[in-house]
Amino acid sequence: MKSTNYNRIFLVDDNEVFLKSMELYLKQNFKGFTITTFTTGEECLKCLSQNPGIILLDYMLSTIYPNAMNGIKVLGLIKKTNPETAVIMFSAQDYIEVAVDTMKHGAFDYIVKNDRMFLRVQNAIKNVSHTHLLRLDVRSYKRRMAGVVLVAVLITGSIIYMSIFCPKLIN
Repeated sequence: MKSTNYNRIFLVDDNEVFLKSMELYLKQNFKGFTITTFTTGEECLKCLSQNPGIILLDYMLSTIYPNAMNGIKVLGLIKKTNPETAVIMFSAQDYIEVAVDTMKHGAFDYIVKNDRMFLRVQNAIKNVSHTHLLRLDVRSYKRRMAGVVLVAVLITGSIIYMSIFCPKLIN
């Protein structure tokens, strides 16, 4: 399995004007990131093999495409196949229940489409990157600690063995 690429961002929204403006904003503010856009969740799901690190996903994806999956359904399928991918949900709905629902389904963050949205998206992406680096640090620390514990066990075992079977060598 390929590792998740935190420099690859998928952007999913059925409003093509919003989609283009967000894509331009991301390209200006996240140089070196690959931005791929989709107008439906189904299109996004077909490309999950690219292992995006971040997906910006609209909550309501059926405004223009009435039979399209909604964002929560797409979020669930993303988390099932790519659990390491951070999904940032956004919507025009400013209801705490909607935000809580997305978080229960595994969203990293929920952002309301308003005048502060672009700045919040920028901060959320930075938080995802920071969280990813922290996870890498924790994994590295755990590996190092496992090595330290192994050495301590081997030394302790050697001392016990020597004290039982070769007591004259220790004294």
